[in-house]
Amino acid sequence: MKTFESIDEFVEAAMSFDPEELPGNLFVSQAIEDGGAALETVVEDEDSVRGNVMQVFSVLLETGRGSYYFEYPFFEPYEMEEIQEKLEPLFASFPKVVLPQEEMSARRKPV
Repeated sequence: MKTFESIDEFVEAAMSFDPEELPGNLFVSQAIEDGGAALETVVEDEDSVRGNVMQVFSVLLETGRGSYYFEYPFFEPYEMEEIQEKLEPLFASFPKVVLPQEEMSARRKPV
């Protein structure tokens, strides 16, 4: 699994996967920094973000050729809106699966 430091790098690398040749899934998750569930999910509706609470948005693309991971801590709703805008091409190309943080963590662990 390759981990990226920026959303732009993640999206650029993930767009190199052809979803017709190598189908995959785009897993997304959101949690409060201390590991708890997010107060409200932002992956569907950016207006549901609560301000001043550190949250972590995680995205994992798994395909037959490999997997890419990106994690983004944020406080403000506009930050999540920007991330979602950048992920739109991937949401259009790969099925999106929303996971609880525990399941996302389990997917990241080596088998």
